[in-house]
Amino acid sequence: MKKIIIKREATERESEYIREKLTDYNLLTAPPNQEYIYKNINLVLRDDKNIFGGLLGKIYRACLHIDTLWISKSKRGLGYGKQLLDEAENIAMNEKCTFIHLDTFSFQAPEFYQMNGYEVYGVLDQYSDGVKRYYLKKVIE
Repeated sequence: MKKIIIKREATERESEYIREKLTDYNLLTAPPNQEYIYKNINLVLRDDKNIFGGLLGKIYRACLHIDTLWISKSKRGLGYGKQLLDEAENIAMNEKCTFIHLDTFSFQAPEFYQMNGYEVYGVLDQYSDGVKRYYLKKVIE
């Protein structure tokens, strides 16, 4: 019998394999949902040569989880973040999602999300450096 070990770093291929296996398990064991789809949402803000930002997320069980939203420093404050959120919301509505959820740290953009209709439903505030992690959601119709 081969020895089983725990590696401290996974390759991208190993990480993707683990995510796929969890998704497979979830599809087999989660309560049935007529609206169930699983789809990646990958929006990119760019010109011909450069990437200036993007929004990455997943639709599952009639909701959209926004995993990543980034805008380059040179393009912040120009409305591109709101445009990405609006586009993601349009996609979510077209896919019959009922809500969007995400998390952000206090040094990132909780106020930005709140200004765009997201409400805080949870906060982790036990980080040793005083940083807080906000969990936000937005009900869509």
